[in-house]
Amino acid sequence: MTKILRVLRWALLTILILAVGVLAVAWFIDSRQTDQELADEFRGQRIRPEIHYYQVRQPGQATRTIRFMETPAPSGDSALPVILFVHGAPSSLSFFNEFFKDTTLLNRAQLVAVDRPGYGYSDFGQVETSIIRQAELLQPLIDRYRKAPYLMVVGSSYGGSVSARLAMNNPGRVNHVVFVSSALGPGLERTYPISYLADSPLVHWGVPPLLRLANDEKLAHRKALEAILPDWPKIRSNITMLHGQLDELVYPTNVVFAQQHLINARVKQFLLPENRHDIVFNKRRYMTEIILDILTHHVVKEIVRVKSIAVK
Repeated sequence: MTKILRVLRWALLTILILAVGVLAVAWFIDSRQTDQELADEFRGQRIRPEIHYYQVRQPGQATRTIRFMETPAPSGDSALPVILFVHGAPSSLSFFNEFFKDTTLLNRAQLVAVDRPGYGYSDFGQVETSIIRQAELLQPLIDRYRKAPYLMVVGSSYGGSVSARLAMNNPGRVNHVVFVSSALGPGLERTYPISYLADSPLVHWGVPPLLRLANDEKLAHRKALEAILPDWPKIRSNITMLHGQLDELVYPTNVVFAQQHLINARVKQFLLPENRHDIVFNKRRYMTEIILDILTHHVVKEIVRVKSIAVK
C-alpha cells in the first residue's frame, strides 16, 4: 500500500511539474509574426504580401489598431476578386500563410488576412468579446475593397462568427462566405471545465496572454452569438460550409443551425467524415480547390451576364 501511495505521489508531482512547465512555455508563445518575420517568410516569391495598419476611433471607445496583410492589387483598370481570411482563437493572420504561397490562388484573387482585435499585432492582449464590435473594427477592410468585382470572406472557427456578422452588415458587398469549422450557434461548442477555473480571480492573472484572450472569448461566446441571432436573415451571400464530422470542439450541429437560419442565402455544405477541428491544417489543398471552384463559377456567371447584355 505504501509503495502504491509513493507511486501516486510521484505521478501527481510529475503531472504538476509538466503542467507548470507547459504554462511557463506558453507565456513565451504568442502565435504571431512581426512584420519583418512575415517579410522574410515570403521573400523570393513573385507575389509578396504587404503589411498595413489602420486605426478605428469611435466616441466612448478606446482607439483600436488593426493589422492586416494583403497581396498587391493588380495595376491598371483590371481588378481581381478579393478573399479575406479571418482566423479563430488563439491565432493570428499567420494561420493562413500557406494560402499566400499558393500560386493558383495568387493568380486568381487578391488575398487579405487580418489579425482580429486583441491578436497578432492588433493591440495584442486587449480582448474584445463582442462579435458585433469585432465586426465594426474590421468594417474598414470591407470598405477598402468596395470596388472589388467579388468579395469572399473565409472564416475559421471563431473567425466564422465574425465573418457571419460582416455578411449581416454588408448584404450587398459580401458575395460569398466560406465557413470552416465555424462556431455559429449559441452553445454548439465544447467548453472545458478548466476554462471556468482559468477565469477565476486567483488563476486568471497567471494565464498566458494568448490563452487568456481565447478563454475570455470562449466564455463570452454564447452571449455574443445570441446578440446577433435576430440578424441571420440579413445574410444574402452565397454560403459554403466545411466541417469535420468528428469535430469535438465546435460541433457539426453548427451546420444544421446555419441551414435553419440562413433563410435568404444559398447554402452548400461539405461534411468531412475523417476530420476534427483541423481542416485548415490537414485539408488546405481541398479548401483551396473549393475556393477556386467558387471563383470559377463567379467568372462563368459574369461572362454569361455580359453576353446576355450584349445580345439585348
